[in-house]
Amino acid sequence: MKNRLTQLAAAFALALSTATLAAPAPGIHERMNHMETRIERGIKTGDLTRDEARKLRDEMREIKRREDRMRTDGRLSDRERAKLHEDLDRLDRHITREKRDDQRRR
Repeated sequence: MKNRLTQLAAAFALALSTATLAAPAPGIHERMNHMETRIERGIKTGDLTRDEARKLRDEMREIKRREDRMRTDGRLSDRERAKLHEDLDRLDRHITREKRDDQRRR
């Protein structure tokens, strides 16, 4: 009985880990939405000043403009998609840095 439960638990853990690995990475728009949410949350909690939020939103708008220009042919190449993800990684680091810099909205 104990051996059977161990096998069942191992099979369940394997199935769960496989499903997690098979999950697709978040797309560009999902990442943008998540970052906009982080900026909004930072404003509400006071972790971001108005000026910091404005600069981060400007950076987000520039990434969106770049994506629109890249999509003029109707699709994104792998290279273009990788470049946008690099830009979003940089924006993510900027959001984190601004939220942690101890400047508070008054």
